[in-house]
Amino acid sequence: MSRLALAAALAAATALPALADGFVMGAGRWNCDRALAAANAGEGMEYEQLVGWLMGFWSHATFTRETGFIDIVEQVGGLRIFELTMTECQRAPGETLLYVVSRSMIENTK
Repeated sequence: MSRLALAAALAAATALPALADGFVMGAGRWNCDRALAAANAGEGMEYEQLVGWLMGFWSHATFTRETGFIDIVEQVGGLRIFELTMTECQRAPGETLLYVVSRSMIENTK
């Protein structure tokens, strides 16, 4: 779990190069201000969309990463990943997109 926490701490400061063509749908396109507002509400459609998007994004990453990453995700669990992501959004400028924060966290989890 400490490896994920360390990755989360580095996520906001780590700039990632642009990836090849792709399109982000749903809550991943929200900025951190909007994501935090939905998280703080703790219920409702936007909260559910936020949680679902994060779980799907991280789940997808387990199909493209090594076994050690999968083990970390399983050990840490969805609730803690959600909490760490919201912490990183609090640290990031409000206009930072959720998928950028999440992608950085995933790429820095080793």
